[in-house]
Amino acid sequence: MRLHPGRAAPRQASRGRQDYDHLVKLLLIGDSGVGKSCLLLRFSDDQFTTSFITTIGIDFKIRTLELDGKRVKLQIWDTAGQVRSSAGAVRAVRGAGTTRS
Repeated sequence: MRLHPGRAAPRQASRGRQDYDHLVKLLLIGDSGVGKSCLLLRFSDDQFTTSFITTIGIDFKIRTLELDGKRVKLQIWDTAGQVRSSAGAVRAVRGAGTTRS
């Protein structure tokens, strides 16, 4: 198995099965109070609330989907509104295999 920078290798689950075929890291970035956390909660847990506590730093959730017969593991990162001042958000962006200009 070849490893590529910025890509995680599929993990082996019990009985030799792969836990997923593809890993996608998605970073939610936007102004404070626009609903990033509510969107994440709705997509990952099928819940919705209009009252939410402000995200401090960075949070993430995982959801695995099956698309075209492949298991796709989504890591969805939720940032605080002031992403530029968050060192954790910068590390997440770098870990997601993106580049900064």
